[in-house]
Amino acid sequence: MRNIITASLILTSLYVSAQNSSSSPYSTYGIGIINERTTSLNRSLGGTGIGIQDNANLNTMNPASYLSISQPVTHVFEIGMYAENNRYTTNAMNVSKINGGLSNINYWFRFKPGWASVLGLSPYSSVSYDILTTKTVADNSKANYRYTGSGNISQLYWGNAFKIFNNFSAGVHLSYLFGSINRSESITGSGTEGLQLDDKIFTNKLSIDYGIQYRMPFKNHRSLIWGATFQNGLKLNGNSDLTLYNTDGDTLTSQAGTNTDYKMPRTVGSGISFRTKRSLIAADAVFRQWSKASYSTSDKTFQDTWRMSLGYSYLGNENAESYLGLISLKAGVYMQNHYMKIRGNSITNYGFSFGAGIPVLDGKSTINLTYNYDNFGTTSNNLIQQRTQKFMLDIVIRDLWGYKRRFD
Repeated sequence: MRNIITASLILTSLYVSAQNSSSSPYSTYGIGIINERTTSLNRSLGGTGIGIQDNANLNTMNPASYLSISQPVTHVFEIGMYAENNRYTTNAMNVSKINGGLSNINYWFRFKPGWASVLGLSPYSSVSYDILTTKTVADNSKANYRYTGSGNISQLYWGNAFKIFNNFSAGVHLSYLFGSINRSESITGSGTEGLQLDDKIFTNKLSIDYGIQYRMPFKNHRSLIWGATFQNGLKLNGNSDLTLYNTDGDTLTSQAGTNTDYKMPRTVGSGISFRTKRSLIAADAVFRQWSKASYSTSDKTFQDTWRMSLGYSYLGNENAESYLGLISLKAGVYMQNHYMKIRGNSITNYGFSFGAGIPVLDGKSTINLTYNYDNFGTTSNNLIQQRTQKFMLDIVIRDLWGYKRRFD
């Protein structure tokens, strides 16, 4: 129990001190860009994992998978970090911005043979944008409008997996969502009085999601695994503080404690994988019922979304005579549509990833290197196309508290 409490404190302090938001102009809506709960295994496979089981690596996309980590592994600690270059393109400009930070922290342990658990911390959503535009006002003069936003909603989760019967497991995540989002709108220019409106939203909420997995074993170390996940429509409650300033910084009006509601979509996912001794191929499909979602701060309507992904992995040979033979290689592709149509355009997000798992410390730990290319949006109708190159480093340490080194 002491180790569990210590792990929780370490997760929270490390993540809060080092988190950073991925920048995107499409995070202006609602609570921003919704992030998948993933590990290095999932990200290198294009965000695939609902139907994956791995005996040495974490898979947080389906809590039922936690039972698949097996002896001699007794504890797993994983921390991920990233650096990314975002390039924004319109018909009139082309700019770039660099971001970086922590992506996730996880600690896996086992209570008993039929019960495994994970404590983790990762981003739930992120807001980061800075948009400047010029408009003509009533007296035909020009005014500059600037829209900025920043902040995160993080999720601290406790995942549990239970053996129901042979080859069938069920899991559940209990998550605590917390964070704040800051938005600002300002207007300056000749013939206008400068004004700035700041909106700070604070939210916290408990959330729960479920998963199941069934494994069908075959001869020669082959198996077929099917998995499913479900999360009901979550209602996020928050408080909004509004403040209106003039250009001299004087407060014109303020309103604190306004209730804000965000009704999130119901999410259903299904995945399948086929594994041999040296390879893995997996596919996922995730449906989000955004048409039933709503934001109290917006009167816009949303559309349902689908996310499809496919991943392949060559598994390293732990008995290989050369070091190169120990390295595992992974690749994946994905595609999804955005929950809003903007100026009549359907916004599509697609990309690919590939990575390598490099064993260290006699194979008890792994350094995972992953590259991800992501395309979000279009330049049609004066919209913004965002292209992101992300480089990820994940460190996986096994038997963190349970392993004792032997000396001859």
